Amino acid sequence: MKRMTTDRITVSVHTADEVARARVARQLRALPGVSVVREGAAVDVLLLGRHDDAAPGALRRLARARRAPLLVIADDLGETELMAVTEYGARSVLWSQRLTPGRLQRAVHEAAGCCPRLPMVTALSALSALT
Repeated sequence: MKRMTTDRITVSVHTADEVARARVARQLRALPGVSVVREGAAVDVLLLGRHDDAAPGALRRLARARRAPLLVIADDLGETELMAVTEYGARSVLWSQRLTPGRLQRAVHEAAGCCPRLPMVTALSALSALT
């Protein structure tokens, strides 16, 4: 269920790591037109940490629930994992080491449907550039 207040996109951050959650929530709150909420968000953000064993289960739960468009921020994904994330319906994948306010804002707006989506090929080409 999507909930947007006047010109504001609500975002919910999901991760088992509360420190990482607070860091990303702080980055999201700094973006104009974005509010961070615990439930009922217009966009779900899932943090996939390098050593986060709970992340795949969280990805499956969010994908099954189909509550909101999904944005993934990942520490490290191989090509196979990236394809699996997209099969679960992630609208965008951002690499945590290359996260900037501009990239984060574009991804949130794209996931919320505020602007045209770039094809997932963009993420695959970015993966190629990292390797």
